[in-house]
Order: sequence, then C-alpha cells, then structure tokens
Amino acid sequence: MKINCHIDPNLDEEHGELWIKEMTPKINDFLQVMSSSDDVLWCHYQAQIIPVKYQDIYSLDVASRETNIYTENQQFSYHDRLSNMKANLPNYFIEASRSAIFNFNYIDHLELLDNGLIDVVLTNNHRIQISRRNIRNLKERLGI
Repeated sequence: MKINCHIDPNLDEEHGELWIKEMTPKINDFLQVMSSSDDVLWCHYQAQIIPVKYQDIYSLDVASRETNIYTENQQFSYHDRLSNMKANLPNYFIEASRSAIFNFNYIDHLELLDNGLIDVVLTNNHRIQISRRNIRNLKERLGI
C-alpha cells in the first residue's frame, strides 16, 4: 500500500482520505483509532463516573488491586489493570515501576536517594520512586 503524508501547519482542520479496494479488519481498526477523539479516562469518584483528561493526570498507581489516578488535587479510581492501560496512554507518561506511571510534564524535581534510587517529585507534591530497571529509561527520556 502506498502512503503519502502532507504536512501543512496552516490547515484549519486535519483530515485524511483513503482509497482502498476493500474494507479489511486492519483498515477498520486503523480508522477507529484515527477518528477517535477519546482523550479522556472515565474514572470513578465516590458514586460518580467522571471523565478525566489524560493531560490532567499527574500519576497512576496500583494499590490493593485498584488503579488510582491522581490529578492536581483529586484522586480517582479506575477499574482496569495498569498493565492494560499502558498501551493507551500518551507518550508523555513514563513507567516508574510495575505499579506506577507518571506524567513527565508535571515533574517538579528529582531526588537522588542514598541507596542509588531516584524519587520523582511532581508539582502536586506526590512522590514516585523509580525502580532500578526504569532509571535508565527515565534518564533517556529526560536527556540526562
């Protein structure tokens, strides 16, 4: 299949066209992903289900079989495994450990601990410890 991509920063609205012989499951999946404007996560808060924008999420972690979603001043819960959620998160999220992911746009500073580990302190004062296996990934993503 031949694919052309034209970049024009002056476009008012992005659009695309496909010229195909037949609709296949792969093309159908592609169209669903491309047309999806689903940039929210539907989270539980008390007796409500509330949309939380990905860009507003500071961190996610797992405690007692429940995924916690943290924003600037609220905590929500989400009923899915963190490992299932990783694939759908935007690329500005970094895996800190098997049980924690954070949004690197909200890093306030890093603390180097005496035992060689690193704590990420977010702008909402939430602390996340980076596992030893993810320290290299963190440094690469931050350019240090």
